[in-house]
Amino acid sequence: MLALMYFSPTCTTKKIVSAVGKVFFEKMLSKMRPIDVTPLAARLREYAFSEDDVLVFGAPVYGGRVPVLLRDLFENLQGNGARAIALCVYGNREYDDALLEMCDLLSSRGFTVCAAAAFIGEHSYTDKVGSFRPDKEDLLAADEFARAAFEKVAAGLPVRKQVRGHRPYKELSPSLLTPKKAPVVSEEKCTHCGACVSVCPVCNLSADLKDLGRCIGCAACVRFCPAGAREFCDEGIAAAKARLEANCTAWRNPEFFL
Repeated sequence: MLALMYFSPTCTTKKIVSAVGKVFFEKMLSKMRPIDVTPLAARLREYAFSEDDVLVFGAPVYGGRVPVLLRDLFENLQGNGARAIALCVYGNREYDDALLEMCDLLSSRGFTVCAAAAFIGEHSYTDKVGSFRPDKEDLLAADEFARAAFEKVAAGLPVRKQVRGHRPYKELSPSLLTPKKAPVVSEEKCTHCGACVSVCPVCNLSADLKDLGRCIGCAACVRFCPAGAREFCDEGIAAAKARLEANCTAWRNPEFFL
């Protein structure tokens, strides 16, 4: 079985995982199982694999690390010798230790990590950083990576090139460990359609749209509000947005580790 597992609040990571998965599906001609672990309920389930399975796993980078809220998910994974591809997507700043950490987490759960890659996506705080990415060229790069990675997976070989990153990993920023202020709602624009409630990966918004104090700043509610009625007011996010727009607009290329 081929499993495509992704945490992707704004669907950016999903695009990369899907592009890599498409190549694997065409070559394996086996059953494919998409596993969206963005919803809270999906992250609380247990997932067991076998040595005949292949897992393409993807997640965004939060502060140079794997998102903290995925810790419970990894505890619920049982690799049992399955082969895995690790993919991280970052907002054009830097992925620091996230990809290495992801590989280590998968290995610790019984997977053989055969290949890994870091791709760029439009930053969730501002469309001026990593604008419109992944774009056509990124998806072509994902296709190229997948074809090379498939050869490693078919042979059952672990990744040979040292994945960029450091151990011990980068210290978690306090901002990643404390809730943020949920994006504010414009009463004039809001139609109370409930889209923001349904897409929140931490169930932070109540039925009457109140902030329940669990916001992780993923921007899903901003991105998928059909009326454009939400925007960030968190001071930390505003400061981060300014730094990103001032320092992180230079073009960056995907990186492959095979």
